[in-house]
Amino acid sequence: MNTTEPMIYKGDKPFKRSARTHQSDFRTNFLKVPFDPDDKYGKYGAFLMPDDANAGLNFCEEFRQEILEGIKERYHRLTAKQHDGLFANMLRSEHIPWNVFIPMKQDVNATAQVFNKILDVDEIDEVTDIRIEWAPDKTECLNDNTSFDAYIEYLHNGKTCGIGVEVKYTEEGYPFGVKERREVMENEQSKYAQVTKSCGWFIPEITNQPIRETDLCRDEFRQIWRNHILGASMVGNKNIGKDKVEKFHSVTLYPKGNPHFVEILPAYERFLTDEGRSTFGYITIESLIDLLDQYFPKTKEFQNWIHYLRIRYPF
Repeated sequence: MNTTEPMIYKGDKPFKRSARTHQSDFRTNFLKVPFDPDDKYGKYGAFLMPDDANAGLNFCEEFRQEILEGIKERYHRLTAKQHDGLFANMLRSEHIPWNVFIPMKQDVNATAQVFNKILDVDEIDEVTDIRIEWAPDKTECLNDNTSFDAYIEYLHNGKTCGIGVEVKYTEEGYPFGVKERREVMENEQSKYAQVTKSCGWFIPEITNQPIRETDLCRDEFRQIWRNHILGASMVGNKNIGKDKVEKFHSVTLYPKGNPHFVEILPAYERFLTDEGRSTFGYITIESLIDLLDQYFPKTKEFQNWIHYLRIRYPF
C-alpha cells in the first residue's frame, strides 16, 4: 500500500472528490498533521487521527477554546459516531457552523450587519443569541428531530425574531426513512402537513394537494422544506414560550461549486408565495466570507479567522 498519498474513494462524485482532496491538502499543508493509511476512513486523507481530533484541530485555532466550550455545553456526551463526525471527519459539514458562527458571538453588531445584507433587509436591530444545532420544543413544532445547524435570534422593533441556518458542504438530498415516510408522507394530520398548509408560505398547487403528492416530499427538496417549516411552526406559537418569534427567515449556506444546491435552491422557491419567498434565502460560503471581511473589525483575531475560513472551505 502507498502510505505517502491518500487513497482515492471511488464512490465520490466529482465535486465531493475535489472537496475531499481539498480537505486532505488542508490537513497536510495548514494543520501539518499526518493521516492514518490503515484506517477505514483515514486512508482517504480527510479524517484526523485520534490525538489530533481530540485536540480540536477540526476547529479554527483562533476561537478553538470558545468552540470546544460551546460543544461541551451543547453535547453533554457524544457517541463515538457523533464524535468522529464532528471532531475527526473534515469532509462533513458538522464542524462548519461551529467555525463560522461561534466567532460571530464576539461582535454581534457586525453579525447584524452581515445578516441584514444577506436577507436584504434593515430589520435586525440587535442580535441577542447565536445557537448551534438547536431546535425549539419539538412536541409543539414539527414533532420530530429537525433542528437548525445555526440559529440567530434577533430583535426588530422590540419583537423577537429568528434566522434558521442550514449548512451544507458536499451533501445533496437524502431519502425518507420508513418511520418518517409513514408519519409525514402518509399522514395528512402530521405537523408537517398542518404547518405547510396553514403558514401562507406555499402556493395553492402545494397546499391543495395531499403532502405525499407534492414535490416537497422529493428527496432533493425535503430537508430544505423541513427546516423552512420548522421556522414557520415557531411564528406566533405561544406554546413554545420565549422561543416564539414574530418573524422568521430560513437561510441555506452552501459552497458555490455544489451542483445540487445551485440547482435545487432556486427550484424550491417556485413552491413559495411572495410571503414565503420573503422568509427564504441562501448564500454561498464564498459570499458569506466576503461579507465577514467587509463588516467585521480588522483585528488580528478576526482576520485570522476569516483567512482560516477562506483556505478551509472554498476550493
